[in-house]
Formats: sequence, C-alpha cells, structure tokens
Amino acid sequence: MGATGTGRQGRDLVHSKRRLVRAVTLLGAAQVAAFAVTAARAADLPVKAPSRLAPVANWTQFYIGAGLGFDFMSGRSNLTPVGGGPSLFGLDGLQGADLGLSAFAGFDVQVASRFVVGGFVDYDWSRQRTIVNVGGNGLGLNVTAGMPSLDQGWTIGGRAGFLATPDILLYGLAGYSQMRINNWNLNYVILGGGPSLTVQEPAQTSHGYTVGAGVEYRLAGNVSLRGEYRYVGLGRNTTVDPLGAVWTTDLSEHVIRIGAAYRFGQFGGPATTAAAPALNPAWTGVYVGAGIGGDAITPHVAASIPGALDFNAAGLGGADVGGTFTIGYDRQIAPKWVIGAFGLIDLATNGGASVTATGGGATITSDLASVKWAWTVGGRAGYLVSPETLVYVLGGYSGSTARGVTYNLLGFVSTSPEREYHGATVGGGFERFFSDRISARAEYRLTHVETRDDLTDSLFTSVSAGGTIHTLRGSLVYHLPTP
Repeated sequence: MGATGTGRQGRDLVHSKRRLVRAVTLLGAAQVAAFAVTAARAADLPVKAPSRLAPVANWTQFYIGAGLGFDFMSGRSNLTPVGGGPSLFGLDGLQGADLGLSAFAGFDVQVASRFVVGGFVDYDWSRQRTIVNVGGNGLGLNVTAGMPSLDQGWTIGGRAGFLATPDILLYGLAGYSQMRINNWNLNYVILGGGPSLTVQEPAQTSHGYTVGAGVEYRLAGNVSLRGEYRYVGLGRNTTVDPLGAVWTTDLSEHVIRIGAAYRFGQFGGPATTAAAPALNPAWTGVYVGAGIGGDAITPHVAASIPGALDFNAAGLGGADVGGTFTIGYDRQIAPKWVIGAFGLIDLATNGGASVTATGGGATITSDLASVKWAWTVGGRAGYLVSPETLVYVLGGYSGSTARGVTYNLLGFVSTSPEREYHGATVGGGFERFFSDRISARAEYRLTHVETRDDLTDSLFTSVSAGGTIHTLRGSLVYHLPTP
C-alpha cells in the first residue's frame, strides 16, 4: 500500500511537471506570436520623424542698415535786443514735419538667453523746409519767415533689449546727438516803397541727448526689420544775428523710423533645443485688424482778404497719435508671392497742439494742422521671405478729413471748415505670423492729397489747402478660417 501510493505520487509529479512545461511553452509561444503580430502591425504604421532641432538664437553680430519715416520739431524761439529789453518776437509750439531718412551701423552682444545689449551710430537727413508769408495792403508790409528745421545730424549710443521670442527683440536706447538746425530768417518789406529789413538767426549745430524705444524682427537669413521712435532734446541755444539781435531757441526733435538691417555672421548656435511646432500661416483668406501709431502732416495753405491781407504757408505741420481699423482679403498665388485688397479707417488726435507768435504788441495763435479721420481702399503685393513673414508694398486711394483749425490773427478770430481731401496713397511694410491665425505688421504710408480752394471761413474770402500725410502704424491682425 505504501509502495503503490509512493509510485502513484511520483507519476503524478511527473505529469504535473510535463503540464507546467507545456503551459510555459504555450505561454511563451503566445507571447512570441503576439510580439510578432504587434511588430507586423507596427511595420504598417508611419514612422515618426525624430524631433527637429532648432538653433539657439544668437544676436551677437555687427550690422548696417537704412530707414525712413518722419521727423517733426517743436520748441520755442525768442528774439530780444542786445543788452536785454522787451521781446521783439517770440514763437512757442512750432512743429514742422516731413519725410526723413537714416543710415545706421552697430553691434549687438547676447549676454543671456533673453537679453541683448549693443552700441550704435546713425545719421539722419531731412528735407523739412517751412516757409510762411503774411502781408498785404491792409498791413502795409510783407513778412516772409523761414522756420527752424532739421538739416542733418548724428547720434551715438547704446541699446538694451529683451527677446520676447528668439526672433523678436524689444529694446530701449539712449545716446548723445548733434543736430544741424536751419534756423529762423525773417524778411520785412514795407509796402509803397518803404525800407526792407532782414533778420537772420544763424544756422546752428545743437548738442543734446536721445532716448527712445523700438522692436526688431529677425527675418530669414541675415536680414532684420525694425520700427523705432526717438526723442532728441537739444536744449537751449543762443545766437546773434548780423543786426545784433539775440535769438534764444529751445528745440526738440521727434524721429520715427522703419528700417531694415543686414547682420553679418550666422544667426543661431548649435542645434540643441527642440523646435517649436511649425506654423501653418493662413495667407489666403479674409482678415481683420487694429493698430496704433502716429501721423505727420505737411500742409500747404493759402488765404487772402482781397486788397487787405494775404497769407501763405508751406511745410508748417503737426503730428498726432492715431489708430487704424482694417479689413482685407489676401491670396497666395505662388509659393513666395501674396496679393490682396484692403480697406481701412484711420482715427487721430493732435492733443490740442498749437502755435503762438508774438511781436510788435500783436499776438497770432493757431491750432496745428492734423488729421481727424481718413479712409483708404487699395491693394498690396508681397514676397514671403519665410513661410511666416511677408514683406509688401501697397497702393490705394484715400480720403482724409483735417480738423478745423481755430486761429486768432491780429485780433480776428475764426475757425476753418472741416473738409475731406482726396489723393493717392503708397507705402509698404512687413507682416509676421505668431500663430496659425494671428499676425503682427508694421506699416508706413504716404498720402498726397489734392489742393482744395473752397475753404472760405468767416475771416478769409479765399482759402486753399493741400499737402502730404505720413502715417506709421503697428497692428495685430486676425485671419479668419477659410470656409
């Protein structure tokens, strides 16, 4: 009984081991089969590409560039006799605005992943020329005045900025400036054969400080675009004209530019970080946008009271802060080209800027010319320097309404009527996508409006006006999904 039981137990143990081996073998075979099926299925799936590596931003470079925009000048001038005494003539709040050009060079050093510092030098030119003529039989004299304006100047300084993204630098700047100023010249002619008198404030070279701010966008390759504002404080200067009269002038200059730079060397360092997901910019479709910036207006004005008074001014302008609302449609017609049509409305305010002239016991005051609102319809054509960045030119037709100017001319008070002026607009800018639907753009426009001669008011029986408007805007744009 014991022997039989022991033998049976041995046989059961052998059978159990055999069953365990078969189970393990089947399990292993099942696992191998499952692995083979999984591998076979995986072979049919698309292979995921390895993460693309992007270069680390590197702004340590030398650069050269050029820009355009507008300048306007404001300040005070006062004429007194040598040795002191009552003021012979004074002017406060004058602004003359016109197109200006710049050339610049500099270097940047990226001192940290988000911070850039550098130095620069630039040279500015302007063709501001402001001439005012007042005269007539009613006054018994004719006065022609050439007003202060920027001729040329240079600035040397430094800037420091923060990289909002590897390609976008927000910066502030400060420096030392020297500006050549074309100063006052006054010519008095007594009508009826009387004597004439010329008073000339000598041209002067003024020194001062510059502060400002801007944004620079890195495009493809070694090209970047920037928009920049600078304030130049020129301080108080004293000059003596040939007749011995003393001029005291306190001027400041406002400079707004859009520029392009070529940066020497290679952007970026070794590929060490994963690239952000690629954008899919929607260049074809409808868009809406809004922006803010400034305008400078350079009007040409003529007015008269027959047989009594004539007034002419060319180049006397003002500046304002304005906003823009735009809607348009673009179509990408080729891998590198985009064309489109747009409509926009500009709204502006001049903040109550005015000019006051005193002399000979008389005072003349006037608001400065400025844009109230304007509209433009037109088209644009652009080249894609990268899939996300468009550089473009534009053209169109505009209607601009100037603010009514209130003035006091030797005790005669009146307000000019508001009228709409029409003319052609040309310009250009650049636009960059930050997401698949949102982009930012910087844009410069120049509008030359026709002269109107139906602007009579309560004082002058004949008034005509026209001029040029410079507009600079930065905007955010939303591109609607294509149906």
